[in-house]
Amino acid sequence: SAEDLIVESFSEALADAGIERDQLEAAWFGLSVDEQNLGKSALSLSETLRLPNIPATRVENMCATGTEALRGAVYGVASGACDIALALGVDKLKDTGYGGLPERTKGTFDDLWSPSATAPGSFAQL
Repeated sequence: SAEDLIVESFSEALADAGIERDQLEAAWFGLSVDEQNLGKSALSLSETLRLPNIPATRVENMCATGTEALRGAVYGVASGACDIALALGVDKLKDTGYGGLPERTKGTFDDLWSPSATAPGSFAQL
């Protein structure tokens, strides 16, 4: 499940960084596929990882969602708002019920989205 991926990547990130969970001061959560039923906020990250006492922000930027989460965490540290921040993203497309990338008219995109639209063109239609 997506929650399992969150826990696994979090545990590995802490081990790689050589830090403890209580050293985290903020988190950015990248999630771009709503059909994973993880909600519209970063609450699913906070609850899954048992991090209720730090600010957590969900970001979404299509294919650049993971980079957007990293950018938020970097800005948090660079600005002095926090010393240690978490950037974590998860998208598990196989759990959405589709055979691969989301298809228009299947709940992810509506008929206004062209199947060959570029990201800027798609954003312009919002």
